[in-house]
Amino acid sequence: MIEVDAVSQLQSGLAGFNWDQCNQCGKCSSGCPAARYLDLRPRRIVAMTQRDLVAEILESDVVWMCAQCLQCVERCPSDVTPYDIIISLQNRAVRDGFFYPEGLTKMLASVKRLGAIQPPMEIVDREFEIYDRESLDLPEIRRPKELEKFVEALEKVMEGS
Repeated sequence: MIEVDAVSQLQSGLAGFNWDQCNQCGKCSSGCPAARYLDLRPRRIVAMTQRDLVAEILESDVVWMCAQCLQCVERCPSDVTPYDIIISLQNRAVRDGFFYPEGLTKMLASVKRLGAIQPPMEIVDREFEIYDRESLDLPEIRRPKELEKFVEALEKVMEGS
């Protein structure tokens, strides 16, 4: 088993990270749309973090199931923010070489290539009329002004430097 010091590794880079304030009320898990699919619900993830069982969390794929809806943040009466813990665990998993979804690599490649996860799409209505952003009077998608510099900065972040 890999030794991971939860306090120093999870708090690094997260200001106001007060996971130790959790009283296990369960409100975060009761509002979580992904909870029925999780082996470990948000409340349990926080409890395991409190007990320095981070390695066990990282060895599972549970942190990748988060819908990132922020319900846990909204519902928590103690401002524990299980979402921040989960995002921090995702970052740690990637940095430490733990499992991460194949789609994450594909998404990152798309961001490097396009400056976005996917290009703007055309839609078709019931009458088979085709619409794009311009025809719907939607603003143009904002992309990095200098894609090469953006990609370079992104790669530095992914390397952890």
